[in-house]
Amino acid sequence: MDSKNIDELSDNERYDYLIKQAIKNKEIWLLHAIDGLYAMFEDDSENQYIPVWPEKKYADSYAVGDWDGYTAESMVLSEFLDWLQELKDDEIFIGAFPSANSQALSVDPIEFKKKLVQAGKS
Repeated sequence: MDSKNIDELSDNERYDYLIKQAIKNKEIWLLHAIDGLYAMFEDDSENQYIPVWPEKKYADSYAVGDWDGYTAESMVLSEFLDWLQELKDDEIFIGAFPSANSQALSVDPIEFKKKLVQAGKS
């Protein structure tokens, strides 16, 4: 799917695309800093999010501004699924496939895991 079409999708459509691609490719994309940390952001209520993308090109497009110097890095889906409980314990949400205007669907890590596991079975 090209970037123009992606930007026209609703949050839920982007979420469905993220799930589908993660299952198909058996990986998820994050932005990784030199110091070993991953890109994160906060909302107005100080909830923390880790943004994830379905493909490298989308993650790469966010490596600017505050995240300049971060690099797109894939994580094997099985490793990511194992990590989701730790994110839940740390009260960090998933920012599912941020759009060009920095909008992302907020997803509880355990709900995200359930969705991925369910999609992997179909």
